[in-house]
Amino acid sequence: MISWQEFLWQQEEPDLMRDRLCIGSSSPTHLDCRIEGADFRRQPATAKDEIVVCAYNVERGLRLDDQLRAFGGDDGMPPPDVLLINEADRGCTRSGDRNVAREYARALGMCYVYGVEFIELPRWWGPGGSVRGRCEHGNAIVSRFPLGNVRLIRHRRTRSWQSTVQRILHVGEPRLGGRVALAADVRIGERTLRVYSVHFESGDRGRGSSSGDAYREAQAREVIEDASDLQRGVVIGGDMNVSRYPRLREDDASGEPTTSALAGAGYEDAHEALAGSERVTTSSGAAMDLIFGRGVRFAEAGVGPSGVWGGVSDHLPAWARVSL
Repeated sequence: MISWQEFLWQQEEPDLMRDRLCIGSSSPTHLDCRIEGADFRRQPATAKDEIVVCAYNVERGLRLDDQLRAFGGDDGMPPPDVLLINEADRGCTRSGDRNVAREYARALGMCYVYGVEFIELPRWWGPGGSVRGRCEHGNAIVSRFPLGNVRLIRHRRTRSWQSTVQRILHVGEPRLGGRVALAADVRIGERTLRVYSVHFESGDRGRGSSSGDAYREAQAREVIEDASDLQRGVVIGGDMNVSRYPRLREDDASGEPTTSALAGAGYEDAHEALAGSERVTTSSGAAMDLIFGRGVRFAEAGVGPSGVWGGVSDHLPAWARVSL
């Protein structure tokens, strides 16, 4: 049995230009980075039998203020107790040199942990705009309940984002690092729920073992393996980049290897009861943002309405009521 160890919160405001989380790397894809976290909860949350988990790709935090306003208003979905965040910038010029995950926690009155996926390298242009200096980009878990036993899992199978041409010309997405999963235990009264914020490999280029599907499946299996010995509920959520999933699930979902790996390991798709058109989270018509669970029950699930969320990120948030 794993004992509970609450995260050692770092309340002092970091200097994002000087206090970097990554100190080096053993290779271009495997970074050595510490985890950041702080607690902005104003009072302890009351334990309950059902919580709301939300998976959200915040698109670097380019429209962070609009996102926070949406969460604070009539956003068309229940208020989240746990947010599994992808693509959160830390100290990047393209997103205003802000610490996106920390600002989420502060604005919502929650605690957070953050792990670096990539070190973004300078570029004149690319997705999200220019980056004038090195900065950090990654996954976060934001929660109204205490977080502990936090770990950053750097996937063994990950595609290299190194490109000599992009790095020299300062265009595209030159990066160091690779895909990660951020794991934490959420303490809800006397119960503990394990959550993973995942961001599986993107793209469909390559064939065989080098295809996007092969990378995503391998990364999903690493998370499944990490949770295999746990005797408590587990929720895995985030941008899984499974662009073919909603079209396949109406006929034969077994053709999509990443979600098939999760289902084969006993994980339930929170949004399984919804029609493919009701669970789309991207403008491409794909349901990339998914929530799967084992040892829990999903009482209800949905996607944030595009009328509220469509203009603040290139992904819509996916949410689920999780009965413990």
